[in-house]
Amino acid sequence: MKIKKLALGLSAVSLMAMLAACGSNGNNAGSNTGTNAGAAGDATNAPKKEQVEITFANWISVEEATKDAYNKLIADFEAKNPDIKVKSLGIPFAQFKDQVLVNSSGGNPPDVTMANQNFTAAFVGAKIAAPMQDLVGADLINDIVDGSKSGVTYDGKVMAMPWAPHPNALFWNKTLFQKAGLDPEKPPATWDEMIEDAKKIAALGKDDSGNPIYGIGESGATDSYTGNMLLRSTLVYGGQFSDAGGKIVWDQGDALKNALSYMKDIVNNKISPKGSDMKTLRGMFANGTLGMLIDGDFGRTNFRQMSGKGEAFDKEWGVATIPAGVTGRSETVFTEHQLLITEGSKHKEAAAKLVEYLVSKDAMLIYHQTNGVMSSLKSVSSLPEMNEDDYAKVFNEQMKTASPLPASNPKFDNAMKTSSDMIVLTTDGNKSVEEAMSVVMPKIKELYGQ
Repeated sequence: MKIKKLALGLSAVSLMAMLAACGSNGNNAGSNTGTNAGAAGDATNAPKKEQVEITFANWISVEEATKDAYNKLIADFEAKNPDIKVKSLGIPFAQFKDQVLVNSSGGNPPDVTMANQNFTAAFVGAKIAAPMQDLVGADLINDIVDGSKSGVTYDGKVMAMPWAPHPNALFWNKTLFQKAGLDPEKPPATWDEMIEDAKKIAALGKDDSGNPIYGIGESGATDSYTGNMLLRSTLVYGGQFSDAGGKIVWDQGDALKNALSYMKDIVNNKISPKGSDMKTLRGMFANGTLGMLIDGDFGRTNFRQMSGKGEAFDKEWGVATIPAGVTGRSETVFTEHQLLITEGSKHKEAAAKLVEYLVSKDAMLIYHQTNGVMSSLKSVSSLPEMNEDDYAKVFNEQMKTASPLPASNPKFDNAMKTSSDMIVLTTDGNKSVEEAMSVVMPKIKELYGQ
């Protein structure tokens, strides 16, 4: 602010009041952004922009594999935006959806929240999310990869910003392949080949420490992620969850039956461990007792850390696109991480700046270099820096055939968790595939009002 020349008759009290008004606020931590500040010769009198604090609900700040990336991202954002302070609300993934729903319904929503395709539908249904397309530029919305964009569009409006798509691909353990008489440099090309390779690996029995060796790991815990992976297997067998009108058709045809039969066979024959969640399966792959695992692009970082071998562990495994099923192509899903700005946020402009930064080139290069994640923006995913090695190329190739989860209904996450009961009934409850479907599918349809 320029201090105008004071009139000679100005009182001392008025002078003090004016100087106080021109001084900086002791609570301000923002930097001066005015290009002409101090033009009158005293830059110290320029006003500093008041700092705004926004809250960011997330799970990556409390997970060992991603907290370093989170800290780097927020530090870089705050350095570029000194007028905005980000307060992390770290919530473990298992409690995340419910906690955000409770906080928001109680009048204490975060300004920005992470989500995934399961959670976003619930947040939109609860009217927590503000339309993203109204808060960020049209150029950014138009830059979203088509598959990701369709997954965040509700009633014609883009309600969330896709962040990291996390397409699922196939990891294989080269050491176990070799021990089983398989070519360690040749992953299976078809789904049937994958099953046969898994049987040969499981036939190894136990490792030197007496731990059982399994050929492949499929999630069998009672949670929504297990349901997502069952849906992924259904795609391999040529099925789908719902039709264009949102009606559930999952139980039509033989695809779901075949997917459940696959699960029942590999678990009952000890080719895959019974009832394991993904955290357990990742640990088994990292310690060399699991031959294959279908997982996302953050797998490399997880396996390096969990194995205790760091980058040296990379020599022991490979990654390839999902083996082709009955459709003749690599069928999989992406379990995308997304960003929402809440309707109740009092700082939507600052919140939008955080979202725009987190999906930007600068941020995605940090996240890619630390955790190997891909981008959901066309302009970023095509950068040479995002395709620098075979690992990145595999996941970018997998994105071409990865399907977004059909999660537009707010009850989708509940439906996926309920669907995991079909796996439990067939692998632990001695029920036939048909019996399990007859028990569970009516519950899923009831959730959808069918």
